[in-house]
Amino acid sequence: MSKAQFCEQLNSYIKSLNTKMKIEKKSQNTLLSYMRTYKDFIIFCEQHYKELTFKNIKEDDIYAFLEYKSQNMQKQGDISVSTSNAIVSHLKRLFKHIERNSDELHDFDRVFEDIKLKQPTRKPKGLSEEQVDKLLKYLESLKVDETYTNFRNIFLFKLMIFGGLRASEAVSIMLSNVKQTEESNLYKITFKGKGDKDRFTYIKVDDIEDEISTLKKVFDLNDDVFIAKTSTGNQMDRIQLSKMVNSMYGRAGVKASSVHVLRHTAAKRLLANGVSIVVVQSLLGHSSIQTTSIYANPTEDIIKKEMQRI
Repeated sequence: MSKAQFCEQLNSYIKSLNTKMKIEKKSQNTLLSYMRTYKDFIIFCEQHYKELTFKNIKEDDIYAFLEYKSQNMQKQGDISVSTSNAIVSHLKRLFKHIERNSDELHDFDRVFEDIKLKQPTRKPKGLSEEQVDKLLKYLESLKVDETYTNFRNIFLFKLMIFGGLRASEAVSIMLSNVKQTEESNLYKITFKGKGDKDRFTYIKVDDIEDEISTLKKVFDLNDDVFIAKTSTGNQMDRIQLSKMVNSMYGRAGVKASSVHVLRHTAAKRLLANGVSIVVVQSLLGHSSIQTTSIYANPTEDIIKKEMQRI
């Protein structure tokens, strides 16, 4: 089998796997991540020193691909262990898909069974309380200029920093998604989360009541309109949201970058305030409690405070 034939067959399996993942309702970002790996893997196979087949692919070829990826990312630095693990996971899924759909009897477990990349201890990211206070004070100062853009931006920030919403979730919120609970001191916010799953979170009324009221009464926003709308009336995308958030960090004098930092901050603050890790897992929509646990590393002050309560 020539390189061209192998790559052609590989591409056919990639297309069928992509179809399967779409039917499984995988998110667009997940699909893009997998397909980016597969596109690079086909290019690698075309350039690899040996003609790969489904019979002769070895563990060394996977490591060679990781090295290839690292060399092609030199401008950004070597790929991280977590990125390498993601790439290996993508390839394992592809080759398992090939096993299940090929007329040939393939066993690719032997290729991947001993590929173990040690994951470094993950340190929780997120803003400090001092940074949060600085950011919230800046957001409050924006209310002096009562424009839709200002109140939209404040509301989006608070969805992420208090509710832990992802960027894609925050830009999808309408007023109809925000309902005050019977207890009256909480808003329940419902939305479609990662993997098109129904999700919800709660935010204290005091934290976003002013923004909700202003959007309704001053700007006459309809219930079925995206709050994250632009001046042209279109829904903001993740890139526009990211630019806005990074701009706000700079103006508030907070050294941070990326929208996701706000979600990390929400997780840290909830756990630091004594919210159960199981509840935080549910609120943030983590599929595994291990993901949530990286935020559960208490400081000495928190440990001392908890021991004094005994």
